[in-house]
Amino acid sequence: MKAIRLIVPLVTCYATLRYNVFKGVAWDEWPIYVVNKVFALSALLLVVRCIIQQRGRGSVDSKLLSVAGSLMLMHIALSLAILDPAYYPKFFTGSKLTMQGGLSMLVGAISAAGIHYYFRSCANREASCWINSVGVFALLAGVHAGLLGYPSWLSPATWPGYMVPITLISFVTGVAALVISISARAKAVPGSAKA
Repeated sequence: MKAIRLIVPLVTCYATLRYNVFKGVAWDEWPIYVVNKVFALSALLLVVRCIIQQRGRGSVDSKLLSVAGSLMLMHIALSLAILDPAYYPKFFTGSKLTMQGGLSMLVGAISAAGIHYYFRSCANREASCWINSVGVFALLAGVHAGLLGYPSWLSPATWPGYMVPITLISFVTGVAALVISISARAKAVPGSAKA
């Protein structure tokens, strides 16, 4: 639970500083727009923590899984509530999603469903059962975020307060999840072969 107590407050402070303080997002948008970003990034960081736990001890704290899953569900609910041209203008042409917007939503849905499935079905089994798959779905979560924000990544001068975009942090976290899961799988396979 230490990871939860560390990650969620840090991400909350970061998102609040970046969006409300430096970018000037209205404070009345904090409860849904900014906190939605907190839920998304916190969930992804906790998924990575689960992968690291599985790699280190062969099992994952069920409370950590539960919180990661709950944050992911809250992110989905809040995203649907604000899926509107007023919040995501580049995702819409008129009232319809663009190809970029549709791809982001599709990849996000696949990622959430995949992570949910593998956590529920394989969390208490050996690492080789699920660790690579969760890494792949975590990467897809990073791609989902990347489709939202990649155009701004190459312009640090435009970043509010020069703070790295949460979409970029999410993409890098997704890549890290896949790399860690692959290295964990490589470590787990020889052990399971001996058994």
